[in-house]
Amino acid sequence: MKKVNFTQNILIYFLLYLGNIFIAGSIVLLSPFIRRMSFYNKMIKAWAKWGTWVAPGKLTIKGLENIVPDKPYIVIANHESSIDVFYLLGRLPINMRIVAKEELRKSPFIGGAMDRSGFIFVDTKNKGRSIEHLNKKFEILKKEKLSLMVFPEGSRFKDTLLGKFRPGAFVMAIQNDMPILPVVMKGNREMLPPDSKSFHRSDIEIDILPEIDTSEYTYEERNDLLDKCYHLMDDHLINMYEKENK
Repeated sequence: MKKVNFTQNILIYFLLYLGNIFIAGSIVLLSPFIRRMSFYNKMIKAWAKWGTWVAPGKLTIKGLENIVPDKPYIVIANHESSIDVFYLLGRLPINMRIVAKEELRKSPFIGGAMDRSGFIFVDTKNKGRSIEHLNKKFEILKKEKLSLMVFPEGSRFKDTLLGKFRPGAFVMAIQNDMPILPVVMKGNREMLPPDSKSFHRSDIEIDILPEIDTSEYTYEERNDLLDKCYHLMDDHLINMYEKENK
C-alpha cells in the first residue's frame, strides 16, 4: 500500500467532484420530469463507475456466476471505506438502491431526487412511519427488479475486519421474501482508510458469495439468519487476508 502524492490526491478528488456535479447533478435536475427507473439505473451506475475509474487501484471480481440477472436481492457487504458505494453500485451487474438516513430526504433537491429514483429512507426516531415507507418502497423495488444494498455493520470500523451486524437487513429480507446476496470486499480500507482523507494505491477484491434463501426463516429467527451471514462473511474475509500473507 503506497500513499499517492499530494497532486495526485487533489486530482482524484477533483475528478470525483466532477462526477458529482455533472452526473449526480443531472439526476437531481431531471428527476422532477422523469419517472422511468431505467433512466436512474443507467445514471446511478455511470456515477458510481466514474468513482471507480478515478480510484488508484485495479479491481478483481469473483463469483459473478452467483448472480441471477434481474433477480432482486438484499445485498449485504462489509463496510471498509467511503468508496465502497462506488464499487458496489458501479461494478456489480445489479441495479441497486441503498438505504439512507431520513435526514437526507429533507435535503433540498437531493432528497427529492433520491426519493423519486427509488432510494429507501429509514427514520430511526419514528419506526411506524419508517416501516410504512419501507413497505411502499419494497413494492417498487420488486416491480422494477431492483436490489437493495445494505451495510449491516452500520458504519466503518478501523480496528476490526468485520463489525457486529445490525438486524435491519435480515428483517427486511424475511418480511419481503427476498434472498440475501453476501458480498465481501478487500482493499477498500487500504485505499481510503476510515480515518484518512488521503488515497493510497491498493488493489480491490470483491467476492460475491452464493445467495442465501430466506423463505424458511421467520421474524423470530432473524438473529439466526444474521449469525449465519456474519460467520460466512467473517470467515471468507479472514481467508482473503490469509491468502495475501502467504
